[in-house]
Amino acid sequence: MNEVKTSTHPETNENDSEIRVMDKPDKMFEYTGNYPMKITGSSSGKSYQFRFKGDKLLIDYVDSFALMAERDLKILPTT
Repeated sequence: MNEVKTSTHPETNENDSEIRVMDKPDKMFEYTGNYPMKITGSSSGKSYQFRFKGDKLLIDYVDSFALMAERDLKILPTT
């Protein structure tokens, strides 16, 4: 007897999650600290350097969640 496998979830390709993340927009962050800060993105490995208070940088989507935990950084609303 052949067993038929049924699922309510469609089969997905392993690369589907990577494609979905790549479609997400980068996030703009503003530095609120008083001294220069250099930080490396935990997911992408990219280096971000904030030089002065009020400096704004576009941060890769995959790094944005980790940078939200930095007290001297605030995420700016997208326009």
